[in-house]
Amino acid sequence: MKILIFGGNRFVGKLITKKLALDGHDVTILNRSGTSPISCNVIKCDRNNKNDLEKNIGVNKYDCVIDMCLYNLEQAVNTVDILKSNVDKYIFVSSTAVYQEPFNFPLKETHKIGGGKIFGNYGINKSLIEKYFSDLRNFPYIIVRPTYILGEDNHLNREKYFFDKIINDESVELELDGNALLSFIFADDVANIILKLATTNSKTKKVYNLSNDEHLSINKFVELISLTVGKKLKIKYVNESFHFKNTNHIISNKSIKKVIGNYQFQTLKDGLKKIYESKY
Repeated sequence: MKILIFGGNRFVGKLITKKLALDGHDVTILNRSGTSPISCNVIKCDRNNKNDLEKNIGVNKYDCVIDMCLYNLEQAVNTVDILKSNVDKYIFVSSTAVYQEPFNFPLKETHKIGGGKIFGNYGINKSLIEKYFSDLRNFPYIIVRPTYILGEDNHLNREKYFFDKIINDESVELELDGNALLSFIFADDVANIILKLATTNSKTKKVYNLSNDEHLSINKFVELISLTVGKKLKIKYVNESFHFKNTNHIISNKSIKKVIGNYQFQTLKDGLKKIYESKY
């Protein structure tokens, strides 16, 4: 298959690029740095420059486009305008940050979107993009909404913060009482699911949450990291933390499980152990 990936050179995008290329697909990645994690076609381009974007991809036809870095409505409009006749399937990586209060847990794909307060403009902008796609009559989109993503090359300071603090015998800061329940998923699982959607005869105009089968409190999450490291956990409760907000965020994955069949999600215990063994 001929596949274009916006981004493709870090974290989940890097995994997808490598997996597709190693499986023999004709992969092109487009990013501002012009870099790639594996040998494949690379386009150095700023997607915010519509003329430059059209010059680079407007004449090509793709079996699938995977958009890892679509963050605002203008980018979406420009991209669709260029690709509307040249793509058979377009996968937009959105986020469960699109869900709007009041919440009814676990959050399903039918829940109202608009952006949760704790996610600020990020959730609002992702929601605007989703609404734009849903209004298009003939554009073959699939939207995936990952929850909090964990993984070995996470460029966000999520699990790394807790690993580093515990390993160095320092206190970890948790917001309020740390009892909010969260859903997680590992980068490998996100990549594998997107690959299946991209390379099989999956239906378009669909929206899927991406989450593993577990949810647990922030307290229990950091306790699990301390058990993985084998060191005593020290917690300092604070009024505000930037690592995980103390707000429930529980996601239903029933819809995507109907598509991926008997797929076995990586457990938090196994995934955190893998991170620890590879990075520390």
